[in-house]
Amino acid sequence: MAHWFHRNVLKATNYHKFEVKLTEPTEATKKLCSDLKLSRSRLLDLIRDANNTSDTIETAFSAYLSLLYGLIWEIQPSTPQSEHVGRYDSSKLRNIFIFKWSHTLLGSLSHSCTDSVYEAANMSINIGIWFMKHAAMIAGKDDISMDEAKEVHGLMRRAAGIFTFVQIEFLPQLANPPVLGSDLDPRVINAYINQCTAEAQEVTVARAVELKHNNNLISALANETSKLFLDAANTLRPFKPDISAQWIKYLELKAAFYQSYAYIYCGENLLSMDKCGEAIKALEESEKSLKQAKVLCQEYGKTHGPAPRVKPDQHGVFKRLAPLVKITLDKCNRENGFIYHHKVPGDVPTLETKATYGLVSPVNFTMPAPSPLWTVPMYRTFIGTAAPSDTREHDLPPVREEAVHQSIKEPKNESGCSLQ
Repeated sequence: MAHWFHRNVLKATNYHKFEVKLTEPTEATKKLCSDLKLSRSRLLDLIRDANNTSDTIETAFSAYLSLLYGLIWEIQPSTPQSEHVGRYDSSKLRNIFIFKWSHTLLGSLSHSCTDSVYEAANMSINIGIWFMKHAAMIAGKDDISMDEAKEVHGLMRRAAGIFTFVQIEFLPQLANPPVLGSDLDPRVINAYINQCTAEAQEVTVARAVELKHNNNLISALANETSKLFLDAANTLRPFKPDISAQWIKYLELKAAFYQSYAYIYCGENLLSMDKCGEAIKALEESEKSLKQAKVLCQEYGKTHGPAPRVKPDQHGVFKRLAPLVKITLDKCNRENGFIYHHKVPGDVPTLETKATYGLVSPVNFTMPAPSPLWTVPMYRTFIGTAAPSDTREHDLPPVREEAVHQSIKEPKNESGCSLQ
């Protein structure tokens, strides 16, 4: 696993008071609105810092969604809370508040919607991005333990699960189709899901290398990881290059890097089967993919975008790949000259397309039960509240994120990855 990642900035949003004009406000209605305001503000403040614990974020996220529940789904009588989740019609209160959010590929301009599902979906995307940032923070430590590597793996799967939940549960409920290129555009969500899955598999590949698993398995895992990164890049190509270019370059260079990895271990596997000519061809292809990755690294470092500017080719995982390719190719050529005398074929060997195990899947995310504050009388009190009328758009100030440590130490293990 490389100890550097491309991380988009958090989405910006407006401060929300959750104020409504009720004919007969009660202490209960005041408390619900107050708790919604405080819960949202606390959650947005917590996710500014990727150093916070995932338990802290999950608790705050669940608390906010449970308070938002009655603004998304109808509250009905005589039903256990555990059976509420996702079972009822849309709430009659969905449109009593207006929410404003920025979007990753659309700049700082707000996009407003009087729809609580829009709020839940965008907040969920932000939480998914936070999980990615938290994983990068852990992976960027000077010395990362095996337990921490497993945590990175789990965090990326949980992020993928949140993005998948937005795609499956929230998108179909939106009153209006998502704005093209917004974070609720299915293509952007797919890019996030594929990136999270691929980055989780980076941990799997690194562990397979460290534990000296079967060469064919490592090759297949690396190939699957490469394809996920490339699929993510391809979904982003239709969008404005001035904003999406940096993200795409990252995904492309990771795809090329793992393609090189896949051909190294493909070559090792072919050599073990006494197919030395084909092994040489595989290593030549690995060398070609590595050169492509290095070019993309240079381009990525020069491309403007919201993520921090870094030089990925200066990290240990890249520095160690080139010697590995050269050593393995030299070994194949040497053995072919002394023993096999095979002709190097013109066609590149076919990579294994499916790993037998080790493939990553998202961790399922579920909507929490409604807050105990949501009673039927409370729900009915809000029915008929006038929807807000001010939908004027404006630039939202960027989120002030806390800095996180990123190690520059050389990994001491075989793979060159920050797993120890």
